[in-house]
Amino acid sequence: MKRFYVVCTGVGIVLFGITSYFRSEPTKFYGLADTKETVINANGSVDIKRLSVVQGQAVKTGDTLVILDRPDLTLKINEISHMLSEYTIRTRRDKVATNSELKKMRAEQEERINEIQAKIQELEAQYKMNKELVATLRGRSLKEEMAEKEDSSNHPILAQIKSYRELLEVAKNPLQAQIDLLNNKLSTSNNDPIKAQTQRLQAELDLLEKEKDKLVICAAHDGLIGSVNYKEGEKASAFDTILTLHEAAPSYIKGYIHENVYSHVAVGDTVYISSFSDEKKTVNGEVVGVGSRIVDYPTRLRKRQDIPIWGREVTIKIPEENSLLLGEKVLISVLGKKKKWKFFTFSEQNNEH
Repeated sequence: MKRFYVVCTGVGIVLFGITSYFRSEPTKFYGLADTKETVINANGSVDIKRLSVVQGQAVKTGDTLVILDRPDLTLKINEISHMLSEYTIRTRRDKVATNSELKKMRAEQEERINEIQAKIQELEAQYKMNKELVATLRGRSLKEEMAEKEDSSNHPILAQIKSYRELLEVAKNPLQAQIDLLNNKLSTSNNDPIKAQTQRLQAELDLLEKEKDKLVICAAHDGLIGSVNYKEGEKASAFDTILTLHEAAPSYIKGYIHENVYSHVAVGDTVYISSFSDEKKTVNGEVVGVGSRIVDYPTRLRKRQDIPIWGREVTIKIPEENSLLLGEKVLISVLGKKKKWKFFTFSEQNNEH
């Protein structure tokens, strides 16, 4: 009987030790090497005009990945461009016509003024010559003769000169008014309704051209082409993934800690990461995020793929220069973590990773 109690006590101690060991704070857990992935899509229905890359291809920043086409955008751009061309031609034609009319009126005005001024000069010369002849016949000087007739307004030639001078003013004023009107028309052409319409259409065209430029999609960073889901000539719906671009090497590790384990992994902790298949491939990382909710384990990290396991995500940033492969399974070791103890049932232990 005494032996029985001794055996039971021994078994109890063993079970307690095993339970405590498995329930202790884990210093190691598994994860997957991953990287940032850029999804290439469009915010509207597009045609795949040209694909410049294939799956797995390495690309550099600025390389053209795909050229898309939006028939509705092209049609709208063509319509506005045609309207702008018509407005431009009409504006240019109106301006040319106004300038032509202005030049014609100025030429007519100048010609008419020159004719009247020539006639006035001719009459003045004739009047002066007549005065000189009369003065010579009377034996008087021209100056005396001119002084005598200075105020005479009844002389026929002087009357004609006065008439022509009045005609000169009449010739200037009406034409000048029309010329000023045409000049004003040219100077205020910027306020013309057609000009305003042209500016509005040009602004709309600029926006459409910017939208068209977005249809040429280039690589935002160096990396590899992940998946290519369309071929040239096919139509892609709005926000469908056309292709993906990711960095050439993993940039972070996504680890998982079982939900039944009290983990003390915290942001800022340093961890040691080694490849599950090759222990020589190692790298240090820094914990940058610890999940605040329970999520389902990835299938690859389950001990039995048909039994679901849940836990918390731990995001670990690793250096850009590393030898890990994308998607590679890794073992994560927490450096300098103390173990904590807690009892748990064997049913919980069987579900542990």
